[in-house]
Amino acid sequence: MAPKKTNKIKKYILRPDDQSLRHNFQLIGVQTSQDLYKFVFDFNKILGLNFYLNEDLILERRNRLIAFENYITPENVVGQKMRILKNEVLIPISHPNTLFNSYEAFYLFPDLSSINYILMLHKEEWIDFQFIQQNFKVSYPVRFIEVDFNKCATVFPVFPI
Repeated sequence: MAPKKTNKIKKYILRPDDQSLRHNFQLIGVQTSQDLYKFVFDFNKILGLNFYLNEDLILERRNRLIAFENYITPENVVGQKMRILKNEVLIPISHPNTLFNSYEAFYLFPDLSSINYILMLHKEEWIDFQFIQQNFKVSYPVRFIEVDFNKCATVFPVFPI
């Protein structure tokens, strides 16, 4: 039997001190109580984008593999994509002697725990987050926040670029 071929995915590490990557990416935080798939549907409809569900971003957090939802747009002419990533994953913890479950929270950006989703843009596709806030009119509360790399201490793997 032939050995199974694995596809290597090129990963970049987005670090707060990496000037070249910092100038090539923009991150916009999204605060909302809406489910991600509904938010992405509205985002596509209102702003005329084509985000679709892609493979989950799987990272190790506290010795566990955690899958973060990952929506992307089709590649543009230079092969770049925009992404919307889930920042928080809740894993149920069952307690044998109680009726209620509690949850353990895992974050893509642990230092941005108040943000539900991350919109990742390449330099050529930067969108002013205030423009999005003004034009994104929905029936549920939503807030867009520009993420300042200088205040973000997280090492963030981005795949594939």
